[in-house]
Amino acid sequence: MGSAIAQPSFTPTKIKFNGLKRTKLRIVERELNFKSGLEILPEDTGALFRKSAFNVFNTRLFNYCTYSVDSVQTDSTGHSYGHVNFNVHERWYIFPVPIFELADRNFNEWWYDRGADLRRVNIGLRFIQKNVRGLNEDLTVAFQGGFTRRLDISYFIPYLDKKQTIGLKFSATYANNKDVAYRSEQNMLKFKRDEESFGRERMGINVQFSKRRSIYTYHYLDLIYGYNRISDLIYGLNPNYFNGPQFQRNAEIKYSFTQDKRNLRNFPTRGYLINFTASRIGILPYDNFHLWASRLSVSKYWTLNPILFLSSKIDGEISSTPDQPYYGTRVLGFENRFARGYERYVIEGQFNFYTRNSIRIKAFSRNFNFKWIPIKQFQFVPFDIYFSAFGDAGYVDNPNVLPENVRLTNTFLFGYGLGINLVTFYDVVFRTEYSMTRQGDRGLFISFLSDI
Repeated sequence: MGSAIAQPSFTPTKIKFNGLKRTKLRIVERELNFKSGLEILPEDTGALFRKSAFNVFNTRLFNYCTYSVDSVQTDSTGHSYGHVNFNVHERWYIFPVPIFELADRNFNEWWYDRGADLRRVNIGLRFIQKNVRGLNEDLTVAFQGGFTRRLDISYFIPYLDKKQTIGLKFSATYANNKDVAYRSEQNMLKFKRDEESFGRERMGINVQFSKRRSIYTYHYLDLIYGYNRISDLIYGLNPNYFNGPQFQRNAEIKYSFTQDKRNLRNFPTRGYLINFTASRIGILPYDNFHLWASRLSVSKYWTLNPILFLSSKIDGEISSTPDQPYYGTRVLGFENRFARGYERYVIEGQFNFYTRNSIRIKAFSRNFNFKWIPIKQFQFVPFDIYFSAFGDAGYVDNPNVLPENVRLTNTFLFGYGLGINLVTFYDVVFRTEYSMTRQGDRGLFISFLSDI
């Protein structure tokens, strides 16, 4: 038998990161798909280096990450050796950010249904220290007044162990409102203001443990405690707000799984994202809210050619009992969960489902370097423009639907339209879309989040 012929390979003899100032080397080395001293087939080098650069960029610590190879030498057997260089540009990590946010679910509800009322605005100051100690840790403290008075604090440590797999996040919040959404009517929130006291007060504590089993796979375990109280006025308007009492207290345990193989997190054009969550609300003897719930979300992205992209998402959630308090019902319309065209509405029920589907054309793409800006981290500004067409669908099942909410509940939802997406630095996305729905609604809608 003849001897096997060794296939030529490339071996990185040195991996270097240029541009690290605050970030520790081990944080970015954790994102690489290859190691120094291990052979790589020549046809695999480009894909591995490119994926590693995307992984480093997706830590959201850098404005960009590029790679290059130098000092390449080839021996008599055809094996090559060389240095792999990653060039990064660190972001600005300290943000004392003024809070000027809409209290409503989205811009469109505030604009169309609340008369663009500036009294429905939250104002305050949010202090964000990202990349604390150069270890990609985040500290956030927020003081907020206006429509919702709120105090938030959180600290996130992505890696507690030497293997950089176990993380911890602690967060606590307290908030109160005088204006409270006490029910829905015609699938829109109805508000009432309590002039005598706070209409609703709430507080919560969350401890989250995370396990990163690979570059792309995460497991989370959340331990949550929450307390809510409503005033006499709000209770009189909706005694079912907490299903009887004027307060709701409960502990919750929640497991989450994420596999994230998107090329870019803020505006992906290739790869996929899977999220699964299962939770039990009401685990202590004195809890007065009990519920099982689970949710699955799958998003897929295709690059058809350098300027043409497809994306699709399917998201479904189910809970254990139809006899839920008003505050605790599974809802489409919150947290960017809706079929486009239905941004103004909330649709409540035990089970909800929606899908979003888009085709995008990149019309413009350019990186600007404004050297006249005194802060280096703000000089680099990428700017992309996409035109899009979309078709979304959804459904909410509610056996106890109120007569005033039958229009959009227990019926098929379908929305479609055209849009423009602007994508720039620090994960900023601006989206404007003209949508039409199966029920005859139409309008121009604005969002500051990616569609899928």
